[in-house]
Amino acid sequence: MSKLVISATVTPLLENRMLDKDGLRNILLRNIRHQLDGVFLFGSMGEWGSFSDAFKEEAVEFASDVIRRQMQLLVGINGTSVYRSLEIMENYKKYDFDAYVFMPPAKTSALDPVRSMFKILDAADRPVYLYHCPPNNGINFTLAQFAEMMKHPNLKGIKNSSSNMWLRREMLLLREEKGFSTQFFEGQEWAADEALFAGYDGMICGMGALCSKMMKNLALCVDNGDIKGAVAAQNNLIRVFHGVYGLDIENCWNGQKYALYKLGLISSPLTLAQEMDTLTDAAKARIEKCLAEMKSDLD
Repeated sequence: MSKLVISATVTPLLENRMLDKDGLRNILLRNIRHQLDGVFLFGSMGEWGSFSDAFKEEAVEFASDVIRRQMQLLVGINGTSVYRSLEIMENYKKYDFDAYVFMPPAKTSALDPVRSMFKILDAADRPVYLYHCPPNNGINFTLAQFAEMMKHPNLKGIKNSSSNMWLRREMLLLREEKGFSTQFFEGQEWAADEALFAGYDGMICGMGALCSKMMKNLALCVDNGDIKGAVAAQNNLIRVFHGVYGLDIENCWNGQKYALYKLGLISSPLTLAQEMDTLTDAAKARIEKCLAEMKSDLD
């Protein structure tokens, strides 16, 4: 299969806020069963800023032991400063995984994002993915800056979560014209079919814990040149997105976790990234209805 599918996974928690190891194992083994190419720990959906260093190291070590190279393991090293990210990277070097994922600190840090990226790339002992997400950190790289970073041999891929169709096209042309080898991954669930048909190498999406089968089916349709099938798969993914997250994305973290909880995969819908009282009875009913309607597509 040429199009790669990577899950930007949630981090399942017990009610005492400790790592739900059984839940994480269930999610990872389900992703492997659905033949995903990889999983990304501690991105935005993984609540990276909510956990201690010890918690995150425990999860990285555990996930590595569960996966055992059956799919790729990408690990986020985001920090409030590039120096903090370098420290996290150093602590993670002893674990068995495939690549780091780095999002430059937000504009409020006053750090130069390109220089920050190069510090990570230069220090890395394995490949690095750039997590490009202007809605999160407020950073919009120019094409010249992308070209500068794509020259670096340690930059394996870019997860583009900008929702910018212009940038997607420009980056594809830039790669072709300059002969770069950097892989491109769509980060927005509702744009995966367009991105893959346009030439992106794959997707890294935050609904991967729940929708791994659907994402894999979408990519297979693209691989087979089945435009109608890919659009249908994309529309179903959007239907689940609406059903689980809500039309205004009011249940982003706790919605997906509640869905995984109702499927018996994790022990609790607890999230530290969102107020749990937003998971109202009406929201629960909406999510349960979605799970019932999309049961065959989900598993």
